[in-house]
Amino acid sequence: MHQRAKPLLHFVRISLSLASFAICLASFSATACAYQQPEPAGTQAETATPPLMEEQADGNTQDSSTQDDAVAEEPSQGERQVSTWKPLFAAGLGVFVVLSLMIGLKSHAFIALILGALTISCFVPLDVVGFVKSPEPRVVIDAGKASPVQVVNRVSSSLGSAVSGIGILVAMAAIIGKCMLVSGAADRIVQSALAVFGEKRAALAMMVSGFVLSIPVFFDTVFYLLVPLARSLYRRTGKNYLLYLAAIAAGGAITHTLVPPTPGPLLVAQTLNVDIGVVMILGLAIGAPTACAGMLVSVWLNKVMPIEMRPMAGGSSSSNEDQELTVLPSLPLALVPVLLPVLLISIDTVFKAFTGKDPSDPTIAAIQSWLGLFGSADLAMIIAALFAVFLCWKVQGHNLAALAEHVEDALLSGGVIILITAAGGAFGALLAMTEIQAVVKSFFEGSDSGGLIVILVAYGLAAVIKVAQGSSTVSMIISSSLVASITAPLVANNSLGFHPAYLVPVIGAGSLMGSWMNDSGFWVFAKMGVLTEGETLRSWTVVLSVLSITGLIISLVMVAILPFTS
Repeated sequence: MHQRAKPLLHFVRISLSLASFAICLASFSATACAYQQPEPAGTQAETATPPLMEEQADGNTQDSSTQDDAVAEEPSQGERQVSTWKPLFAAGLGVFVVLSLMIGLKSHAFIALILGALTISCFVPLDVVGFVKSPEPRVVIDAGKASPVQVVNRVSSSLGSAVSGIGILVAMAAIIGKCMLVSGAADRIVQSALAVFGEKRAALAMMVSGFVLSIPVFFDTVFYLLVPLARSLYRRTGKNYLLYLAAIAAGGAITHTLVPPTPGPLLVAQTLNVDIGVVMILGLAIGAPTACAGMLVSVWLNKVMPIEMRPMAGGSSSSNEDQELTVLPSLPLALVPVLLPVLLISIDTVFKAFTGKDPSDPTIAAIQSWLGLFGSADLAMIIAALFAVFLCWKVQGHNLAALAEHVEDALLSGGVIILITAAGGAFGALLAMTEIQAVVKSFFEGSDSGGLIVILVAYGLAAVIKVAQGSSTVSMIISSSLVASITAPLVANNSLGFHPAYLVPVIGAGSLMGSWMNDSGFWVFAKMGVLTEGETLRSWTVVLSVLSITGLIISLVMVAILPFTS
């Protein structure tokens, strides 16, 4: 970067950061003043149950259904008038706070998302939503007058709710990934792919390996694993170095953004309230041909800009190149941690699709119940993680101390992902509390092309946010929160026109568009591949953009052919 541009860049970053903090402080101050204003006489003389109340220990509490009926009857005197500008302003302001903190101050995604959620919470109507403390905390509508602390409690409660939905899944995925690397299961999958496809089609083997391994293992880790093998192949063949690198990127990036349990698609599925098994099936169905398109582009790039391998700083030795094939587990055992959760969850989803949610036959109902137990995402991932731990323990020579250290490392890395993903869930929950669904619903009333518009809006939001701040996961988190406000009324009215699970791969595809210097994946590809910034822009950025556009096109085709509407 030119020296004269640095002061200007620092000024822009500081200005954005100060603006974000000023907005947060102004929002909190305005909210506190609003709480302190006296309530006009004659308005809400009889308030509903205050939020955050402690229910009596003797169990003398109002039945929830009775309370809901009372709440439902209350607006009969005059339904709440939802402001058109306020929810949209709150959403825009929250997104601005998140992006300005991440771009301007280079703030951690967790901090930026929490501050964005707090900003939105200040615009939630005072008497719209409240949390009731009870043996099972719940949300009540028209909860009555709240205190200023409610602004924070809404965020913390939403954060906890998001952790309950994705915490176990991400933690188990981190354990599976770490144990597969340590036990050699990941190496076995790669070596087997190379044996099947042969050295002439080694790039295809790299793509397939990246595609499979990025389902349970984080993309950066997969790239670190496979790049040494790509360098080893180049030493033997003396050609196709860029092809190997781009093939790894094509296979790994697509499942990282389309197939759970990776954090991005996992949270999008939760935010849109769609079945994770359906998302897995659609992600694999759309991701496979999309990865093939990325492979074709990689072949073309390798022809138009052949690149020779350069030495890595500090040497290029890697345990992956030196590990003997005989010490690795067998291929069936190596594939179990990857395929087991996918099979368990998919079987449960498919069985329910054929038998219905409430089968009359008691035998079918019993089978469905047991499949539902083992096909639940949490238990399926726990079983797969336990098998991966066992595999690691066996390869490590029954060394429990080393095994415990590997699991701890996995949980440390997974904990950061859980916090970021849960903060995104809180951001989306607070966005929903602004009643933005009612505002967005009015935009689509009477429109015959609402479904197509939703797909294009979802893709466009994810792409724009991705280019602006760099992280695919954050792009998926923010865009899914905004898209959920659009789809909720359409799904309720059966007017979406396709299964809402299609929006997960659409948003995932959008989050791959325009990866450049503000994306950590850009630098992983450049540094591990020893490429210049220009070479990375002409290879990595092009491949991911093609994946993005292809993923959108295939999603549109599948929506037209198989909408899966009820």
